[in-house]
Amino acid sequence: MKHNYKRITALAGMTALLVSMPVSVYAGQVKNAYTDNLSGVLGSIDTSSLKQNVIVKGSDIVIDSDIDDWDDITERKSDAAGVKSWKVAVSSDYSRLYFMYQGTVQTEWDYSYMGNNPVSITYTDGTTGMAEKIQFTGWKDSAQAKNAWYGDIADSETVTANKAHGNTAGPYVVESSIPMDFFSNSDFKITFAGTTVDIKDIEVLDGNKVDKDETEAVYNGIVIDGEFKDWDAVKKYDVSCPNEAHRGCLSETAMMFDGDYVYVYVKDGADGSASGAGTHSNGRYSITTDLGNELVFQLDSKGYVNGVDGVDCRHVGDEWEIAIPKSALPAYNKTLSFGLYQAEPFITGMSNIKGDDSDEDKTIYDIKYDGLYGDWDYYPHTRIDYATAGTQQDRVDASGALFSDGSTVLGHVYSTMPEHLNEAGGEFTQAVTFKFNDSYNQVLYPRFVTVDEQGNINWNAKLGGLSEGTYEFYMFDTSAWGTSKNINELNDADICYGKMTVTVGSNRDECEFYFDLEKVAQKLGCDASDFKQISAQFGRLGQQWINTAGASSGAWFGLFICIAATCGVVVHQKKKGSKQV
Repeated sequence: MKHNYKRITALAGMTALLVSMPVSVYAGQVKNAYTDNLSGVLGSIDTSSLKQNVIVKGSDIVIDSDIDDWDDITERKSDAAGVKSWKVAVSSDYSRLYFMYQGTVQTEWDYSYMGNNPVSITYTDGTTGMAEKIQFTGWKDSAQAKNAWYGDIADSETVTANKAHGNTAGPYVVESSIPMDFFSNSDFKITFAGTTVDIKDIEVLDGNKVDKDETEAVYNGIVIDGEFKDWDAVKKYDVSCPNEAHRGCLSETAMMFDGDYVYVYVKDGADGSASGAGTHSNGRYSITTDLGNELVFQLDSKGYVNGVDGVDCRHVGDEWEIAIPKSALPAYNKTLSFGLYQAEPFITGMSNIKGDDSDEDKTIYDIKYDGLYGDWDYYPHTRIDYATAGTQQDRVDASGALFSDGSTVLGHVYSTMPEHLNEAGGEFTQAVTFKFNDSYNQVLYPRFVTVDEQGNINWNAKLGGLSEGTYEFYMFDTSAWGTSKNINELNDADICYGKMTVTVGSNRDECEFYFDLEKVAQKLGCDASDFKQISAQFGRLGQQWINTAGASSGAWFGLFICIAATCGVVVHQKKKGSKQV
């Protein structure tokens, strides 16, 4: 007699497996996980009952972590922590069950959302075994669907994408394709994240490809909600950090000035976070107006924005979106720029798409020396600072402007930096230099004095540490003899060149001044028309020079300078920030 030893060996092995597996008895049927799985392998599951299910448009799901092809599938609710929602569908040929869930994960290294969320399968006939549960495991570039006994599900496909960035929470998604032959039969219910769905209520894809809308995205406004989809219609710019230590901590940025808000988008790079960008790794940025005024703010590693009142921000994964109220902007003429503080801007020339009073040039026709300062709002200013981009403050040290009409120079300087406010006026009246034609052979070092109502000169006036209020000083130069007693009876060695008004406040110090170019030219032995460039330096505020290039032109054509006749030590007592009207 011949024996088929291969067959005998196979049967013996199968018998051993059947004996070793858990057995369940239901209504005369003997079932265990091995026979369940065996029936799947043999392709014996009957899916004909699913043909009564709702059919929806769409080609079969591509397991790639891009969930756009799930758009027409019913979203299921979740009451599980970290799970936002889930979806399930059947392939067009009824051979596969597609499963997807998404939510929020706290760090880029946390993949517990996979192992913590099993899918329970409950069969109507009470079948149990390895096909009564689907669970997932994964880490970065790999993912796997497991059965109830934690074995790999054959012919399954699973992917996951964790979009958290470092310790910044972000969205995740898990997609899986399970062969229908994995299941014991086609009559079951799925329970996931607290919601149960009958297989009969799961949509079946019709297999027809749905063409994606390839039309260009249309801008319909920005909502600060951490979704970022509305930024698709806004032009993005590729950027990098100027710090060689982490040049890749930034990747993209965008900006939109829309009505009452300026919206800013920033995307972290692979090498770090926008909160650590910049030459000093402090995440300080600025919106700079076309007048040179700056709004400085800081992106905090916890997802906050420091330095701006009324700001709204979301930091999700590697993306930031920020809304800055227009009311927080410093004065501007038409456009804004955005970038890292004290670095070349990423974006320039951004104007309000809805229009505002910036549609017309705010040409200045009437700058007055009167201690009210409001007429300087729309004149270009220059940053003055010592702090550099490593400043610990959400503001510039100071800002200044200088103008000449050929015969008179007017200037304006202000500071909100606490360290300078401590000088209470001294930051404007000490260590000041005026330079002409960029030559140290033509300089004026001013000396400031006070004059009382009778015209008497105090050559040793208190210049700093002043109480809150507005003060007027007369401008001589350091080579003056200081022997004149009265401003109306000056000797030849004591020349008064102009005046300065200083306002000391609780959160802002400010000054404006003027001086007579004809008198300066006489001192320097030249003609006022020889001054092609005039510069000013306020050494207590910074080493930058404020420059003007002679008479005004272009947008400043027609500027009228008025020198108000004033006299006395305190010429104005006014509230901080008063504006001229």
